[in-house]
Amino acid sequence: MQITRTQDEILNQYHARKDIDVLGFEVQEYLFHLDYDHVKEFLKEGVTEKEWGLQPCTRDAVLAKMKDYMEFAWDKANNRRGISANRSVMHYIAWIWLAGDDEFFKEINSDFENDYHFYGKPILEKICKKYGWDYSQWDDGIRSNYEN
Repeated sequence: MQITRTQDEILNQYHARKDIDVLGFEVQEYLFHLDYDHVKEFLKEGVTEKEWGLQPCTRDAVLAKMKDYMEFAWDKANNRRGISANRSVMHYIAWIWLAGDDEFFKEINSDFENDYHFYGKPILEKICKKYGWDYSQWDDGIRSNYEN
C-alpha cells in the first residue's frame, strides 16, 4: 500500500485551503490524516497520542472511504439538503487530493467553485464515473435547485 501524501504535503494543503474553507468541511479531512506530531497543535488540550485516531493515507484506504460515503452523499443531494450536500462535495475534494489525483482535484474544485448546482449531483456523478462506481444505484434522477 503506497502512501499518497507525506505529512508535510498534507499540512501544507491544510494551510493552503483553510482560508477558503471557512466552515472547515474540506480541511478537517486533511487533519484526520496527520500523525500526532503534525496535528497536535490543532487538537484540544489534553488529547494524547494514544487517543489520536490517525487515518491511513493510502490510495486504497482513501478510495474505500470515498466509496463508503457515496450513498450518504447521494442521499443528501437527493433530499436537497443544502449544507449537507455541499459538505459532502467538500469532503470529496479533500479525498481526491489525498488519493493523489491532482488533475481531477483541480477539475472537481473548479466545478464546485464555478458550477455547483443540483445539490452537487453533477459532481458526484463525475466522481463516480472517474472511479468506476455506478451512480445510478444512488441517484433518484431528479435535478432541481430548490427544496420543493
